[in-house]
Amino acid sequence: MTVHQALVMSARSFEIGIDANDAESLRRFWRVATGHVEQVTAEGAVDLVDPSGKGPTLWFQRVAETKTMNRVHLDIRVSAEYRQVLIDQLCELGGQKIHTAPRFTVLADPEGNELCLTE
Repeated sequence: MTVHQALVMSARSFEIGIDANDAESLRRFWRVATGHVEQVTAEGAVDLVDPSGKGPTLWFQRVAETKTMNRVHLDIRVSAEYRQVLIDQLCELGGQKIHTAPRFTVLADPEGNELCLTE
């Protein structure tokens, strides 16, 4: 087996599950943040999928406990001129700006999960 064949055979696809107290609120926020679109699953759940088919699916699981700590976050690449527009949209959806640097901004969604908008 060649190295290329081994890489092709080991390729993975994945989804990102997000625990949520209010799944609908977080779904609206992350839909705008990622540019994904809603898709109803065979089970009737609503996932967010990348319309280009390249990125991972995001799904939201209702949980009773609140967020305690972020160990993983998404970096979302946007153009410098679009970054402030997206920050404003996400803050209108309940997000909060945490930190701004010249090339990135850290935000939290309505339940405190973090993401970076980066150039």
